[in-house]
Amino acid sequence: MKRSILLIPVLLLMSACTSNGVQARELGTYKSQELKWTTCPKSYFVSDDEFSDSFVKSRVTCTGLLVPATYRAKDDLPDFKIALMRLSSASANKKGTLFINPGGPGASGIEELQWVPFPKAVTDVYDIVGFDPRGVSHSAPVTGKQIKCSNQSDFETYWKGEDTPSNMKEVKARQKISDAYMRKCMKANPNWWTLTTKNVVADLEIMRQVVTGDQPLNFLGSSYGTTIAASYITKYPSKIGHMILDSPTTNEPNGESEMIADARAQENQLTRLIRGYAKANNLSVERVKKIMLEIRQLGDDDKLIGFAGMKIVPGTENRVSTEYMFTHGIFALTYLDEETSQKYFNMGMDGLRSTDRWNGIFEYFALDLDGYDTDSLGGPKYEPKKIKRDNSYEILSIVNSLDVDSRDNRSDEDYAALQEKIEAVSPFWTKLQEDSKDFEYTGEDDGLDWTSAAFSDPNIPNPSRVQPKRTNTSGSPVLVIGSRYESTTPYPFAVKTAKELKSPLVTFNGSVHAPLTGFDNACLTDIFVDYLIDDKLPAKSVSCNR
Repeated sequence: MKRSILLIPVLLLMSACTSNGVQARELGTYKSQELKWTTCPKSYFVSDDEFSDSFVKSRVTCTGLLVPATYRAKDDLPDFKIALMRLSSASANKKGTLFINPGGPGASGIEELQWVPFPKAVTDVYDIVGFDPRGVSHSAPVTGKQIKCSNQSDFETYWKGEDTPSNMKEVKARQKISDAYMRKCMKANPNWWTLTTKNVVADLEIMRQVVTGDQPLNFLGSSYGTTIAASYITKYPSKIGHMILDSPTTNEPNGESEMIADARAQENQLTRLIRGYAKANNLSVERVKKIMLEIRQLGDDDKLIGFAGMKIVPGTENRVSTEYMFTHGIFALTYLDEETSQKYFNMGMDGLRSTDRWNGIFEYFALDLDGYDTDSLGGPKYEPKKIKRDNSYEILSIVNSLDVDSRDNRSDEDYAALQEKIEAVSPFWTKLQEDSKDFEYTGEDDGLDWTSAAFSDPNIPNPSRVQPKRTNTSGSPVLVIGSRYESTTPYPFAVKTAKELKSPLVTFNGSVHAPLTGFDNACLTDIFVDYLIDDKLPAKSVSCNR
């Protein structure tokens, strides 16, 4: 769907309640289960050429862990089977187990284990366990049916209706398509509402106990993975070991300061790309901006060409592309390192400035970000049955909508004031996403979404308006790393997280998202290794340069 701009004995209590007074599920059978680590299914592996040097296939085994669909006693729903892949340590003198999560929500920890080049000093003495959180990739309900919307329905929301409506008629047409998608997806996945970070954190505690016994949790989380980590630290402070938060998220995604910080970071990243392109082509920055607005309008007028759309250009295998593919592709590039993002931004702009008006580069990154196998798209005719994609977007949208009430309850005056502040710090990125006729729908009916669906069903817990405050009462600091110039999880989020968790902040002076997990920066890698191997953290906040 179109995207708009995380084995020990137990005493069973006869009765337990959650913080809101709801009776909690008894977990004895889940915490006492015995895992069998065996050969991994072939479907778990990425292609061999994606393996990092640290991934030694002969030391890899897999298993499945059962967790309840919810932690409320009254719910009788099928369990989830969590998929785990373990890279065993190379030494008999093992220090412990490190769990990893790459973010999303919706990204696979099993895949991350295979492509991240972990330092040898760590793989020698740690088992590293990648897991797919509930609903993600290989972790599905025991019924075997993955929580996922229709590939065809999802794909067609990109191409049917107007990307940026210029009147109420177009708004209603767009909303009708979106609502039909939501109704179909909810009907096919009645237990969608169990996908919350709160449940994932509870799953992780069962995982810790079953896999490591009484050992504390060692965890490396990137991006949304830091949401999981911070929530675990807050809920289970006595159980934490080495906790690493790489590019932390915010705990208040709808907060005014957080939204402004996000907008400012997006503008800065886009400006960097524009300046790089201007310099490479001997153009002024203002000239490049003008060209981009012209390109955006060509997309609005169905005059851009790509490879993946539904409408085929007569006499070719090319497809009509859209302005959304242009802007969403630019956004997708912000996840990459500076050199790579600049390279493909330049290639994409060159293609769009050619006589072909080729939007295929940005289209590729937009669809790849949203979980599509781009090799399954294109061809001489539109064939929806051949479309392949994962379910990462469903997970992302559901989790984000259930973790916190995503409805905007601001008054018209407050909303207008916030928009003015956002436009002040992000003038060009805002303009690039708006219809040239400056039409803006401000009505109350935004159609169906996961948050409103939760509020409308009395059997589904309502998303909280305010997230619980992040705390660290363990008495031990954790490792928090923030990238100063990135836009995916802006640097102010890292500053705030370090303060909340009473920990020093390691600042990476670059724009890479999750700068640690590439393990290509010696400064960050050394701090990570010192922490895991020798329990050493910087006494105060420090910086690492590119």
